[in-house]
Amino acid sequence: MDNLIERYVYDVTRRLSEKDRDEVSKELKSNIYDMLSEHADENEIKMILYKLGSPTSLAEKYRQKPRYLISPAIYDDYVRVLKWVLPLVGIVVLVIGIILGAIASIKDGMVDLPYLISNTLSKGISMGISAALQALVWTTVGFIIAERTGAKAGQSEEQEWKIEDLPEVLPNDKGKIPLSDSITELVLTVVFSVLAILMCSGFLPIAFVIQNGDVQIHTLFSAAFLAICVPAVACIALLGVCECISKIKARRWTPFVCGAVIVNNIVSTCIIIYLLNRPDLFSAEFTSFLLAVDWGSSDFLRFMGTSGINAFIVFISIVVAVCSLVECGHAVYRTLKNRKQ
Repeated sequence: MDNLIERYVYDVTRRLSEKDRDEVSKELKSNIYDMLSEHADENEIKMILYKLGSPTSLAEKYRQKPRYLISPAIYDDYVRVLKWVLPLVGIVVLVIGIILGAIASIKDGMVDLPYLISNTLSKGISMGISAALQALVWTTVGFIIAERTGAKAGQSEEQEWKIEDLPEVLPNDKGKIPLSDSITELVLTVVFSVLAILMCSGFLPIAFVIQNGDVQIHTLFSAAFLAICVPAVACIALLGVCECISKIKARRWTPFVCGAVIVNNIVSTCIIIYLLNRPDLFSAEFTSFLLAVDWGSSDFLRFMGTSGINAFIVFISIVVAVCSLVECGHAVYRTLKNRKQ
């Protein structure tokens, strides 16, 4: 009988912000036991719980404020994501902007050092701020979608709520996938996939600079390789977004979420390994550069420019495959552990 009360209280408090859960749990348990007679049976407990209403509606009543754009239930997760995503995206894109500004200035023959520094910094800062604002927008959109999806699910539950549908209490909620982690992963996947596609399309040129008396700029990857990377990156991004959406919707390690993780990792790994082992990976300029420079003890760099099996690329491919298998194994482990609980 006490198990029904524990499950009901758990279903209510899991919909509230973390800082309110302990207090609401104690108060709700106290109210329920006060409403029960001294020798209450299971039928009486069910009657009291039905009288209190569905966990969704009761949780809404316990909220300190009405529901806003970002409700208190997910506000802590929202702030936590912003603290990680905005600085990360802003700094990474700022560095990319500085590099692009420097390359553009060198191509234009700019020799005045103060003006060169000013131009590169202004480009980097403007790109960093723009990227951070874009990350803010997409993070907010992601949380709004997650919130509205939860609200619709709650309305459906309000109409069909039954005692038997109460979830089992999970110790420390170990099977839960934090909403903040899923939203962060979604935003970073979208932002960096867009950057990768822009680079592969030539809008953000990939180049390296060689100081040899004067400054020379050569493309790193071949045009054919970059062309095939565009649909490849788009496919990987789509799989990543689907995985994140499944996590946001379920918020728990389920067989469906596990399957999404495994499919994403296997397909993405195959695509990455295929791209890494293409014979036209590097441009002719970069290959000639590798073969011409005396690397000394780092002779494996020269070997990257030769044809045939490339030991360095093979090593990277193995690392990618192992990381993918570890991620799949982790997903299976978490799913099985959640089902046992």
